[in-house]
Amino acid sequence: MSFLRFFHAVCATVFLVTSVRAQDAQEIIESVAKVYGDAPAYEAVVESRTIQFVFAADSTEQPRGYEIPTTQYRRLQLKLRRPHGYWLDAQTLRVGIENNLGQPPDNPRMNMMRGRPPLSSSLLVRSENTMTKQGVFLGGRFTVRDLAPERFNTLANSLLGAPDDLVLQHYRADKLVPEPTQALGLIEPELIGRESLNGRPAFRIVAKTGAGLPVMLWVDSDTYVIVRTIMQRPVKRPGASGERVSVVESFYKNQQLNPTFSPENFVISEPPPRPPLTAEQMNFIDVAALVKLAEIAPLPGGENESAPDGGDDADNVAGSTPATPPVTIDGQALSYEQMSGIILIEGDSGTATGFMTKIRDVDFVVTNLHVLGGNKKFTMKTLRGEEIQPLGIFGAVGSDIAIIRIQGALGELKLAEDVFKSTKIGDKVVVVGNRLGGGVATQTAGSIVGVGPTRVEVSANFESGNSGSPIVNLSTGEVVGVATYSETRRVRVEEGGGASARPSGAEEPSKVEKRWFGYRLDGVTKWEAIDLAKWNAQAERVEKFRETSEALLAVIRFKFNIARQHPRLTSILDRFESRYQAAGSNSVSAAIEIKDLFRVIRTVSDDGVRDLTHGDYYDYYRTCLYWQNSIPAQLEYRKEIIEVLKKYETNSSLYLSRMRGGN
Repeated sequence: MSFLRFFHAVCATVFLVTSVRAQDAQEIIESVAKVYGDAPAYEAVVESRTIQFVFAADSTEQPRGYEIPTTQYRRLQLKLRRPHGYWLDAQTLRVGIENNLGQPPDNPRMNMMRGRPPLSSSLLVRSENTMTKQGVFLGGRFTVRDLAPERFNTLANSLLGAPDDLVLQHYRADKLVPEPTQALGLIEPELIGRESLNGRPAFRIVAKTGAGLPVMLWVDSDTYVIVRTIMQRPVKRPGASGERVSVVESFYKNQQLNPTFSPENFVISEPPPRPPLTAEQMNFIDVAALVKLAEIAPLPGGENESAPDGGDDADNVAGSTPATPPVTIDGQALSYEQMSGIILIEGDSGTATGFMTKIRDVDFVVTNLHVLGGNKKFTMKTLRGEEIQPLGIFGAVGSDIAIIRIQGALGELKLAEDVFKSTKIGDKVVVVGNRLGGGVATQTAGSIVGVGPTRVEVSANFESGNSGSPIVNLSTGEVVGVATYSETRRVRVEEGGGASARPSGAEEPSKVEKRWFGYRLDGVTKWEAIDLAKWNAQAERVEKFRETSEALLAVIRFKFNIARQHPRLTSILDRFESRYQAAGSNSVSAAIEIKDLFRVIRTVSDDGVRDLTHGDYYDYYRTCLYWQNSIPAQLEYRKEIIEVLKKYETNSSLYLSRMRGGN
């Protein structure tokens, strides 16, 4: 067996052993450090961005705001074979906005930065057979030139970002044989959990650098290589006002430990024509979570900012791209990949929430079916303000769930495949959405109270506007339910009285039991296509039936002014009051008029029952637990009212007695 094959076999054994024993954060990052430190060859594509935040001073009158004056995007390809082979192709794009946050217009350093081209590109090569060289575009031509070793090291390390980068610190150009690492230089690591990143299982860990700055990293749980990092570092600029923080986000793609290289891999040659790197090509998620990361640790003294040494080797110039606008979020417990999937819904009759996800590899926005009721037109917007266009609407049979087909879902809100299996009573959850229609994504915390075949019950007392919000189990990071505020209403229709019987503004004599449910998506077995016009017509019929019931209840409770708001009861009550007043103190005549009143009103009470019982309705209206939209609940409500109407028709003297007695 050759030494190279033997080495590969040993590495495979190391991976197997560490994958079995690395169970906590400290063990994981120690395994990661060993994997990188032991690899004599490495190859990867690294995409990253460095965002500088300028924070306004704290104020009790105004929330802490921020501005993003500059963003730097970077894409590099690295091929390395210790101790000599080194090939680096790097592109850097700087975009930003001019600002006046304490920066004098004649500041020489700012003038120097303004003079820099926004895009720089560099190709660096070193091998055991050649001197250190650099490939540059000058005057539209690709030119190769020699570099002094010191200049090569300085330029390469600046482009790499080492030693700040947890991965690339192992591959500094001046230290190809690294010194022993102390667990990546991280302290106080904490394992947040396991999640899927780009289709592969990964550990997510938060920690601090030796300087006390926050770091978040994702580690492939099979190979123990780092696949993503977010790091904070302070920036101290003389003469500038406001607190400045840089946050660096990096993705490591096409990583190979110990790839097989040939001598041709370390020969400089003209690269094929390529378009300039653009910020859009980097395809990063929202900046909001980076702001949160920048806020979670107090900044130490900081260090003077130094611009990356892009050299004078670029002639490709890209236009400036506006900085991404800030997003308002509150007390975020979810990752920013998850938050980027939240949708704010606004319609004719109110506000609600949805979230983007994939169902059988198709992109959808998930919300409640009752959100569609009364909303002949509605808009769906991401937290960036981008409007999402619906391509089709489907409703779950037996559940209050709507899925709206869209093109290109964002975020990483993954649905639990089996809620009963992955969720336990007592698990902590958060419900994130447009609470009370505030136009921002906020969270409400709670725990799992119960699990059923189609629903979960939680203690998170979310409010209107949260309809359609994802209920996320914090222990798994998965969506276990679609938030639906439900109430069970028991109306004591026999209780009533005149104006003197209850103080003004007092609660109606009915019992409302509030409980908070989320419908399980994994329990849905059948979907039906929703025609929005037909849907709203059915919702209007149910609403009119409920309004008639409320008007009938008002008659039972002697609230004729409320009952008169129903068009069919106005003339009936006018006729009754005229004859009742004519009866005067004659109780027999008054009781006869009351009996006649309830006989006529019962014809109104029967109106619509047949239509509601046997009409053409979507399944939702027959199976939902939402009281206002539930056909069974409304029929039961009307049945109780009819029983009282019959009672008063039979015993009109009882109604007369209560009417005259004020109770």
